[in-house]
Amino acid sequence: MRLKTTLRKLKHEKKRAVTVFLIFAFLSLGINFTLSGIGSFIKAIDDFSHIGNVELVVQGVNVENLTRFDEVVNYLYFNNGKVELNGKTYDVLIGYGRFYVPKVQSSPEGVYVLAFPEAKRGDKIQINGKTYTVLGSYYYLMGEPVVLTMDRGKNLYAFMRCNDTKALAEFLMSHARVRYFLVYRNGHVPYMDELRNVRNFVMSFFYLLLGTALLIKVLVTISHVRSNTREVGVLKALGIPDSFVFTLFVGDYLIVALLGYTAGILPGILLGSSFNIFINVPLPLKPNYVYPLKFDVLIMLAIVLMVSLPYLYVSRIRTIDALRFVPKRSSIFKFLTVFFVVFLASSSAYFSLVGVEKLAHFSAPFNVLAIGSPEKISKLPGEKAGYLSGQSVNGITTEVYFFNYTSIFRKTLVKGRWFERPDEAVVEVGLARKLHIKAGDIITVNILGVNRTYRVVGISDMFFYNYRALFLPMQGFLEPRRDFMKVSDPEKVKEELEAQGLKVYTLDDLRRMTEQNLVLFKTPVYTVMLVTFLVGVFAIFTLVYLDIEGNEKVYATLKAIGIPDSHVEREFLAKTVPSAVIGSLLALAPAIRVGYYIGNIILPVNLSLSDALRVLPLFPALYVAYALFTVLIVRKVMKKLDVVKALRA
Repeated sequence: MRLKTTLRKLKHEKKRAVTVFLIFAFLSLGINFTLSGIGSFIKAIDDFSHIGNVELVVQGVNVENLTRFDEVVNYLYFNNGKVELNGKTYDVLIGYGRFYVPKVQSSPEGVYVLAFPEAKRGDKIQINGKTYTVLGSYYYLMGEPVVLTMDRGKNLYAFMRCNDTKALAEFLMSHARVRYFLVYRNGHVPYMDELRNVRNFVMSFFYLLLGTALLIKVLVTISHVRSNTREVGVLKALGIPDSFVFTLFVGDYLIVALLGYTAGILPGILLGSSFNIFINVPLPLKPNYVYPLKFDVLIMLAIVLMVSLPYLYVSRIRTIDALRFVPKRSSIFKFLTVFFVVFLASSSAYFSLVGVEKLAHFSAPFNVLAIGSPEKISKLPGEKAGYLSGQSVNGITTEVYFFNYTSIFRKTLVKGRWFERPDEAVVEVGLARKLHIKAGDIITVNILGVNRTYRVVGISDMFFYNYRALFLPMQGFLEPRRDFMKVSDPEKVKEELEAQGLKVYTLDDLRRMTEQNLVLFKTPVYTVMLVTFLVGVFAIFTLVYLDIEGNEKVYATLKAIGIPDSHVEREFLAKTVPSAVIGSLLALAPAIRVGYYIGNIILPVNLSLSDALRVLPLFPALYVAYALFTVLIVRKVMKKLDVVKALRA
């Protein structure tokens, strides 16, 4: 009975129902797209981590040495090189290898490629002047493309199972030169903490949008019930329970909101798993339905709870007061609340992006970074550094840079001093904030599977690994593979070093790469800003409509005596425009604070009220837009007002 009544009511409010449906469907699509992409990526890495638990790149040992510690799943003896494909040159790892996952190995009949999506089966590629046919192209979890040939390189990549990673690490430190060493510990997915940060950062925008939509729905629903207070009193006088009255006036919004959100779940999951939003991750992603659905259940529960809040308002309406109720003109407070919430959500998203973008213009004590073999790096001027990725600090995966005691990176310190002893460390400001580290604290660092303790003596603001890298004194078992230089003509030096086979980045290159990576985060920000604007328009329309509908006799009388609609337009403009101005200004300070919190999820941002001055010139344009919408809405509603019918009611 209640469902039929609610559905019958929806037929008379199709436009509002469609608007609510689209808002929640679009919201669901964005949320599930994001969660599905992240969840599918996590699943792919997790599946890979169960095959083996150690990845390494070393020199000086062979596969036979590694089999003493357990089974080697995949291996590759490689050198860094270049190949030509379809007129383009690519940096790749070239060498002899055998991979059990996927099942492929070097062949004299041609080459197989891994993590090289540009190369397809049957393509012709050139290596050192020779042309080879691609026998097969396979995805693999590796940052650089791999070309399997019959030539045996001097570097060894291995992915293996190892029960005693400590013994393996000690062996490598004594007998090998380590370039890379990563342990998948107890099913822990490496860089899972960073994946969570990206998820939380992007999802924060959708939570802002969800919260805005729900709060406005509550406000509009209460206005809807309030404009029909007399009808509520009549129903109560007839003995209709509060729950039925609530279903009649609120159930339509709840049903449409849930249907809209449900409709966006499956398309969002499928789109998220089919579109690889992660840079340099050549993996086919399969849908991970469980990961986003856990969040969907909580979100739908929040929708039910929030939209059901007006039930408390319905239950508090006394029958006698409702029957005596005389509709009043709506106050400016409702419009002010709407604009405050809308500007708070959109400005918070904007300021979080501003804070991150500001960090893309970082400074550094070098302007050229060269990466290559120890032999080539040793011949360059500048400061040499060792490097290991996939290590951890207090359980957080990070990158470790090994510098000299008199490093040029002392200039990047914002607190404390540079390390002077082997057991001292410097952490970047992002890692310090993440772990609440300050100078003098003791940290536990896992290097090559072995835990070591260091005393933090300084905090740096250098931009490595999202400001979350660790700086340690140079270690003897590492050969420097990075060189930092300060030169007068970075582009010329880059060209010369690349001709020598080195991978080279100028400081401008690193800044551009950072700005390009921010494109991923700009999409949800602008989505939130656009949709909150549309939600605000929907709220204005509904509030104006309900106000005129609840006072139809008043407005019908005005029309009957010849008062033009422009009089009513000015009446509502006097509510919406001041509300937009006051609401936006009140929202600025808390929006900066919320934006600061969201931005710090991934980067150590800094925001102040001066950042608000950059957006103030845009507000007048928004005020004009909302004013125009108000005029159009009033005109449309007033044209539909039947004077004779309203006066007879």
